Amino acid sequence: MKTRYLVLAACSGLVLAVQPVAADSAPGAPKTVKKAKAADADKAPASPELAAARQRLKDAQAAMDKFQKEKKARSKVKPKWYRDADKAFAEAKKHNLPVWCVYSDPPTCGVCQAFEKEIINSGPVKNARGAYIGYISNTPLPEYKCTAKPFGYLFSPDKQPIIPLPYMSTKPAKDYAARLQEYSAKLIEKQERQVTRELEYSKKLVDALAAGQPAPPEEPDEEEAEEQQQNPAMRPGYGPNARPGYGPNMPPRRPMPRYDDEEGEGMDDAGE
Repeated sequence: MKTRYLVLAACSGLVLAVQPVAADSAPGAPKTVKKAKAADADKAPASPELAAARQRLKDAQAAMDKFQKEKKARSKVKPKWYRDADKAFAEAKKHNLPVWCVYSDPPTCGVCQAFEKEIINSGPVKNARGAYIGYISNTPLPEYKCTAKPFGYLFSPDKQPIIPLPYMSTKPAKDYAARLQEYSAKLIEKQERQVTRELEYSKKLVDALAAGQPAPPEEPDEEEAEEQQQNPAMRPGYGPNARPGYGPNMPPRRPMPRYDDEEGEGMDDAGE
C-alpha cells in the first residue's frame, strides 16, 4: 500500500493526518498499467515475416555503418599497380575502386614508353588517391578489351566495363586523373545509394508488418538504369550487350573488290 498525506487547516493550528491509499488508485497507476501492457506486447512473439524484416533492418544499418567507415578510409588509398589480375581486382573490391586495365609493352613499343612515362607514371595520376587500382600486362588482354598496344580500359571491381582509357598524346595527365576520380566517385555514389535505399526500405517494411499491413513494394533504382543507358560500355559493340559487326566485335575486313570495267566485274586487291 502506498500512502499520501492530508494537511488539514484548523483554527488552533495544523493537523497532519496520514491516510492510506490503494496502489491502483494512485495518480501514477494508469501510466504503470500502460507500461505493463506495452511490455507484454513487446514480449509477444513476432511473426516470421516481422522477425525477418527486423533482422534485415539490423543488417542494413550495419551495412550503412560499414560504408561510412570505409568511405573515409577509401579517400586515402594510394594507387597500386599489379601484374596479376586476381590481385588487382581483389584489392579494388576491398576499397570499391575501379581497375584500370592496361596493355603496354615498352621494350617493343615506342608509344607504350610515352604512355607509361607521360601518363601512368606522371604526378597527377600517381598521386590520385582513392581513384583507381592498376592492372598492367605486356601481353594482350582480350577479356579486358585491350588487344592493341598501348590501350587501357576502366572496369568496376566486379569486372563490368566502364569506359575506355587509351593513350592519347593530346590529353594531359591531369585529364586522366580527373577522369579516374570521376568514375571512382560514381562507384561510391552508387554504393551509397544502394545501402541508403536498403536501409529506408527496411524501416518501411518493419513499420508496415508491425502495424499488420502488407509489405510495401520495392521500387527500382531509376538512376542506375539511366547510368547503364549512358555508359558507353553498354552501347552496341561494347560490353555484354555487344552485337556482332560493331566496335571491338567487328570481324576482320575482307578485301574490297575494285570495279575497273563498265560491266562492274569485281577485282580483288591482287588484281585477279
